[in-house]
Amino acid sequence: MRREECGVVLAGLDSLRRTKLMESLLVERVLRKSHRVLEVWEASGRDWNQTLYHITAYAMGAPKNGGQMEELARRATYLMCLKERSSQRRVEALLLGTSGLLGEEFFDDYIVRLQEEYEYLVGKYQLRSMTAGSWNRSHLLPAGGPVMRIAQLAALVAREEYSVDTVLGLRSLGEVEGLFRVSASEYWQGKYVPNGKPHSGSGRMGRQKVEMLAINLVVPLQFAYATVMNNAELKERALELLEAIPAEQNRVVATWTGYGVPCGSAYESQALLELAAKCEGRLCEECALGRMRRMKALG
Repeated sequence: MRREECGVVLAGLDSLRRTKLMESLLVERVLRKSHRVLEVWEASGRDWNQTLYHITAYAMGAPKNGGQMEELARRATYLMCLKERSSQRRVEALLLGTSGLLGEEFFDDYIVRLQEEYEYLVGKYQLRSMTAGSWNRSHLLPAGGPVMRIAQLAALVAREEYSVDTVLGLRSLGEVEGLFRVSASEYWQGKYVPNGKPHSGSGRMGRQKVEMLAINLVVPLQFAYATVMNNAELKERALELLEAIPAEQNRVVATWTGYGVPCGSAYESQALLELAAKCEGRLCEECALGRMRRMKALG
């Protein structure tokens, strides 16, 4: 079926039928994301804090460096970060050093100190650094480059509040921002890369990035934990959080809204992204809207 035809049909449904359809699509998407969280949980020895750290790293690096950030989280583990948490600079050294992005010769005092800290940590934890060339840097705004994201991850992990218990308790976008909208350390508030040109940026994670962390990290983690613990209330609360987040602004969502489909929250935009994925995969047989259209055609 052609997507534009489905778009017109979806836009023309009465609000109750459209709401039920969107809910079905949304739950499918959240279930798939939560299954991914549970895979990480199993691979992490069922350690929820390592799971949180792993998926945080991925979400902060996505879409260009998600896989690289996952590899970083495997090499420099949450337990290592926890042991060094009393010093944000040492957590920075652990993560940036392991990333391979401090491997060049620098003459900046702060970066040299990070390199020295990392050499100590290599001996302490038997670390293996990644290669600098494994990171994607093209088509990224400076504030979203791998160095800045890793520095922000270090600032986040160094916070005592950063734990799975805290994330499970998040109920509103304001609470999510309070935890995740961190600023990198003072050095990175003036530079995007080691020895880089000074800039006026704050080093703080942007609001849009925090909203994406709420969608792709907080909600799937809450849903996955609720699945394991059989906690229906937490599942419902996770879905309610999506209703409080503004709709994503991207090409795929714009295509659906162009047909007249209303979309005011991340709850709806995530449902539309799931519908688009079914269209791209030609999964009409598995699609509630596709089934609805076939039944209408047969009836």
